[in-house]
Amino acid sequence: MSWSEREQQVWSEIARWEEQQFSNIGTDFSRTYQKLVKSGFHEFGGNWSHKMLTKLDDMLFHLQAIVQQGRFDEQARDHLLTQARIFRSDIYSIQDMKKLSIDQLRFIAKKQLARQRLTALAQGGITGIGGLAFFLSDLPFMLAINLRTTQLVALTYGYDMRKPYEMMLVLKVFHAISLPRSLQGEAWNYLYQEISNIEDDVLFYDGEEDITTQAWMQRPLNNILKLFFLSFARKKLIQGIPVFSIAVGAASNYNFAKEIATSSHYFYQKRWLLEKS
Repeated sequence: MSWSEREQQVWSEIARWEEQQFSNIGTDFSRTYQKLVKSGFHEFGGNWSHKMLTKLDDMLFHLQAIVQQGRFDEQARDHLLTQARIFRSDIYSIQDMKKLSIDQLRFIAKKQLARQRLTALAQGGITGIGGLAFFLSDLPFMLAINLRTTQLVALTYGYDMRKPYEMMLVLKVFHAISLPRSLQGEAWNYLYQEISNIEDDVLFYDGEEDITTQAWMQRPLNNILKLFFLSFARKKLIQGIPVFSIAVGAASNYNFAKEIATSSHYFYQKRWLLEKS
């Protein structure tokens, strides 16, 4: 099936974003930071590194399971289908979302993503208030919110998270788009090579099941550095309120959520267009 003129415009928009997003080779500081993280892993030894990455994989699998379970997930699905029926009355399942036009899907997705960014903003602000419980829960909550963002985009474009293949692919996408900017392009292209070789309506994932890599470890390390900064910033009070640390925590988590939302949205738009072609 050939693309409409509007779909060609969207494809060009995605191509421009990819060129801008993945042309960044990183600053001298970021490259030095990456080398330090890598050398740190080598210092601890391969066995310890493997165990750490396995633990992170397990955490992401559990977070994915948590955000997909129960009434909350059912409500999210029902809400998506209800919005889709505004445009077409014959939408009965997540797979039926693919019947909508690209602009209709983009409209629904952008509403979902706006809510997720606000959730991240609020969660980051709460972390900025301080306290051991808020600090310890920041990374799991931040990962859960942004993993859910990626899931919602996939659902919007008609990819059902109840299929093991789609569950695994969401984790792979989340990993790729949360890598340091200079490493995202390679991971992004690898994912498209992978999905280009699958059959339609595949159920089970048949590829490499390891998710996290040493390069991705920068994400939790960056979070630890952020928490150290917030612990000092919260001492600066305005009328007894740590306004500065709240603002920094909210801005940090919002910016990360915005990056994940934008990248995941472009990924699934491109996948939808490729399947249609």
